[in-house]
Amino acid sequence: MAKRLSPTADNGIAKFRASLPDDLAHSAIADELCAISQHKRLMKSEALVCDPQTDRLVYIAAGAAKLVAQPSAGSESNAMQVLAFHFPGDMISVLRERDSDFRLIALDPCELLVFSTDRFLDIAQGEPAILRWVLTRSLQALHRSRTRMMQMGHKSARQRVADFLISMAEHGGGLAGKSCRLILPMSRRDIGDSLGLTIETVSRQFTELREAGLIKTQGRSLVQLLDMPALAQAAGQHRCAGTVQHI
Repeated sequence: MAKRLSPTADNGIAKFRASLPDDLAHSAIADELCAISQHKRLMKSEALVCDPQTDRLVYIAAGAAKLVAQPSAGSESNAMQVLAFHFPGDMISVLRERDSDFRLIALDPCELLVFSTDRFLDIAQGEPAILRWVLTRSLQALHRSRTRMMQMGHKSARQRVADFLISMAEHGGGLAGKSCRLILPMSRRDIGDSLGLTIETVSRQFTELREAGLIKTQGRSLVQLLDMPALAQAAGQHRCAGTVQHI
């Protein structure tokens, strides 16, 4: 008898299927992948429990999370470094505990599907379209990481914060218009940790962008981007046909 899933697990699997190439959403391979998945629900600030034996692929069905690096032994700082933010639809590689100091931590309540990497790839190797699906998401994550490294090496504080806001709009599909409304699940400290800035610098840059008429804020989470082309210019980018390109 097939195991009975909770409504949230059913919803997570439905979202995973919907993200697969159209002709494979209800295929036998998709059934196999869903059968090996584990549903996990994380509350805000809760970390995904590490597995000491198995590398895993984690699909975010709902919510947002941050990937952090634990401080190394002997480090002068006890703070964790925020490496990336992840959102619904992202597929993340999480290495086994003994090979990695990385942790996936929920920014708000998260619904996850967790797969053994080896078992996932063993099943997926029979269907190139699914392998391309995984590769595409991996390359997107790599591109975001390279962009973040470029920000930290060559951009001013204002450019980093403006670029961060543009990237959040890109996640939300808001690049097509002149304005965009964002709800940021991460704290100002998380933003600073991810950009190599102090929380005070991040707050100051938000204030300056607000005074320049580029953004509006309400509370700590709601941000309205008022002039996307001008904000992209402040980030050291130019926009072309609804996209953002680095210069």
